[in-house]
Formats: sequence, structure tokens, C-alpha cells
Amino acid sequence: MIGQRIKTLRKEKKLTQSQLADGIITKSMLSMIENGKAETSMRSLREIAKRLDVSVQSLLIDPREADLQQIVEEIEYVQGTLDSWSDEAVQKALLPYVELDMNSVWQGKAYTLLADSVFNSGDEQELLDLYDRAIVAFERLEEKEELIMARISQAFYLLMWNRFDEAIERIDTLELLDSRSMKTKTRVEFSMLMVFRNMLYEDDLQDSIRRLEGTLDYMKRTKMYYRVDDVYRTIAICALYLKDEAVIVDALKKAKQYTDFTGDVSMQIRLAMTEALYAIDYRNLKHLKEQIEVMERLLEGKTEFIAALEMSRGVYHALSGDTEAGRQSFLSLLEHHDNWAKHGFVDQAIYFEGLLIGTDCGCGEDWVPMIEREIARFPEGRFRRYLSSMVTKIKG
Repeated sequence: MIGQRIKTLRKEKKLTQSQLADGIITKSMLSMIENGKAETSMRSLREIAKRLDVSVQSLLIDPREADLQQIVEEIEYVQGTLDSWSDEAVQKALLPYVELDMNSVWQGKAYTLLADSVFNSGDEQELLDLYDRAIVAFERLEEKEELIMARISQAFYLLMWNRFDEAIERIDTLELLDSRSMKTKTRVEFSMLMVFRNMLYEDDLQDSIRRLEGTLDYMKRTKMYYRVDDVYRTIAICALYLKDEAVIVDALKKAKQYTDFTGDVSMQIRLAMTEALYAIDYRNLKHLKEQIEVMERLLEGKTEFIAALEMSRGVYHALSGDTEAGRQSFLSLLEHHDNWAKHGFVDQAIYFEGLLIGTDCGCGEDWVPMIEREIARFPEGRFRRYLSSMVTKIKG
């Protein structure tokens, strides 16, 4: 890549190889350097840079890499917020850099961002292939933390698609690593992956809570906080299924303290969604209405469809006895099924439960056949059993 930059600058200066090489190196050596077949010494590089009237650093740093770094950092900065880049915008910005010859960590990161951007297209193989390319890049560059994060993401997607055996192969590789040597961000993502696996397949939610509490203790010791709100919310969701209200209330309280401190709107929306689940499970209509109002206020001016909000509205109307308003919300949720059908099984189970609560309250049963079909795709475990029991009760 240095050779290519030398060649480009030489041509811009309208110098021949002989003119540039004169008194520094031989013409044949310069030709080999420009074609990537030889490397130059730092002394020669300084002389070449001087003759080209540029800095040595400009030859060492690929300007394309600097541009790519800026794009990747801009995308990562707003990830998970209301200002996140659209899939189309990510692809338009990053695709020009995919096939370039860049031995760069930023290209590896670009592969992972592109992989995430194709998730909604449903092309599982393309997503996995892009992560494979990222893994190869990180392995070559010995970027340990980025490599682990890529493997975690790949395993997470495979679990989401119920490709359990493939996911476990990757998880087994990760479990050979000492999580104590991982940096905070990597360690949190690894813990969340293990909890997701547990919730879907192993049904040991107490163990999930213990793992998450251990992760929180680690963050407190290191004073490095990452996804604290998500960790507390996940503890609350695990406790919801265990019917442990004390743990739910404590986890939601601590999540709120953190989100209030940061003022992050996306965090506040996610917390309100989790609070709504708690209100639904305990049939607390006053609290449910409050959380719906919080979500509506925070999302004011945003036009995209939010499945959790529409489900919460439907359940609130259904439990309040306004079956027609509830039915309209549930039909809207059903209409957008193609969007949230790509979510993970945990999210889908929550939406299906809301729809079935609506049926139980007399809001209709248009969605029951679809739910029956979708439940059959779920892994054997808590969510499949619970939803199947709800359907059986409804059908009598």
C-alpha cells in the first residue's frame, strides 16, 4: 500500500521512476516497491518523501483508511440511538471500502457493520460471510478484543435464528477463553450472549441473574460502565419470568437511576418498554398507562413503527375493557409482523403474549393461527411452552 501511494504521488508530480529513484535507490528497486514486491528502508522512505514534497507520515498512512475510520466511528457513535444510520446509509457508505486492499482494523469493523446492516434483509448467509471476513481480518492483525466481539455477534445471530448447533460451536470456542482477561465491553457482551442462550434453551434464569450480577460487580470494580441499563433490564426480564417482584423492582430502579443520569433518550425508551412489560405481567393498568405516555413523549415526532409500544397500547386497551381500541392496536401490530418477525425469540414471545392477552380479553383471534405457526419455530424451552399453553387455553 505504501508503494501504491508512492506511485500515485510520483505520477501526480510528473516524475519518472528514474527521476524519483536517482541517488536514493535503484530504478528497479523503486519499481518493485511501487508494485508491492519489496519494502523500503526508513532512510530511503524519508528521502523519497522529501523528493515528493510530502511528509513521511502521509506515505505510511493510507488516506482511504483515515476516511474509513471516520465513517466507522460516526456509525458506531450513534448506534442504538434514535439517530442510528439506516441500513441503506451504512451500506452506501461502507461498500466502496469492502474490496480494497487494506490491512486495517477499520476494514474489519466495516465488515461487522455491513453484516449488521443486512440482518433485516433476511440473508443469513451473507451476514455470516461478512462476519467471517471480519474474523479473518482481526486474526491477521491480532486484534483480540475485536475478534472475540465478532465471534460473539455471530453466535448471537445463530441463536436468534435457532441454528443452535452452529451457535454452540462458536460458543464452545469462546468459553475456552478466560473471560477475566476480556475488556469490559467484551465481557459484558459475552455475558449477555450466555444469558440469551440460557433464556432460550437452558431455562436456568437464576443462573442468568447471577452471571449478570457478576458482570455488574466487575464494572463497579473497574469503574468501566457499558450497557449498564441493558444489564439491569435483562435482570428484570429474567425476574419477571421467575415472578420475583422484589428483584424486578430493584433492577428497574437501578436502571432508571442510570438512564436519568445519562439523559440518553434511547435508554429511557428501552427502560419504559421493560417497565410496561412489568406492568402488563402484574396487571397494573395505571403504571402501564404511565409507561405508554413516557414512550409516546420520548418518541414524539418519530414516525417509525415501534412494535413494543403498539403491543403495550393494545394490552392497555384490552385490559381496560376498550376491546375495539385494543383490536385496532393488535391489527396494527399484526400488519407489521414482517418487521418484528426478524427480532429475537425473546422479543417475539413478548409480542405474541400481548396478542394472546388481547384474544383472551375479546379483541379478536385473527392472529392466533399465525402465532401457532411461529411457535413451532421456537426452541424447546420456556417461551414455547408458555405460549403453547396460552393458545391451548384460548382454543379450549
